[in-house]
Amino acid sequence: MGEFDGKVCLVTGGARGIGKAVCALFAAQGARVHLVDLSAPPPGETPEGCRAHACDVTDRAAVAALMEAVRAESGRVDILVNNAAAVTRATLITDLDPREWDDCIAVNVTGVFNVTRAALPLMGRGGCIVNLASTFAHVGSPTRVAYSTTKGAILAFTRSLALDLAPDGIRVNSVSPGAIATERMILQFGTTEAASAHLAHLHPMGHLGLPENIADAIGFLASSKASFMTGADMLVDGGYTAR
Repeated sequence: MGEFDGKVCLVTGGARGIGKAVCALFAAQGARVHLVDLSAPPPGETPEGCRAHACDVTDRAAVAALMEAVRAESGRVDILVNNAAAVTRATLITDLDPREWDDCIAVNVTGVFNVTRAALPLMGRGGCIVNLASTFAHVGSPTRVAYSTTKGAILAFTRSLALDLAPDGIRVNSVSPGAIATERMILQFGTTEAASAHLAHLHPMGHLGLPENIADAIGFLASSKASFMTGADMLVDGGYTAR
């Protein structure tokens, strides 16, 4: 029997990277997992035990339809992981297209609001929400004003929502990853090796993290071992913010 036997888990941005690792972890531990992404992955690329859904988290009507499908198939949501995110290119604010700003806010902040608000009627006492923040929510990062702003908002959202939902027995926490070796990192730098050459030295542990490192942290926060944790942020950053 797994830690999450019989639990219903919904993960946004679940088709790749951290989200895919999170889906695989919960499914392996016995949860019924609803994997949500802008485009549902092909069946062969969906972790075993996961049901894939295509949904734009910025579209409230699409989110409402998603939750109706989850309610019809599973009846409830026990664990919500808000992982979907947009990353803007590295540039100064004067060169940042306002449309890039709007898109980043829409996905990273409003999308989290949309999904959480729609999921809460399906959650009961013992429910758990984990939001993905970032080290950039804790320290400044040159040329990343849009992304950093959205992730700082996630910390405030997490703390305030934790207070609102504590009387209902629903916990809300966040995880702040450092540089993680994902497909997105490869797209940005070309190869994992190139990403490591640029970023590993910024982390005192001397290497990039893996998606599974973040999935393990999220699994802990969703587990009974974290039953007295709410409104907290867990840094999983190889010492990046300790510098």
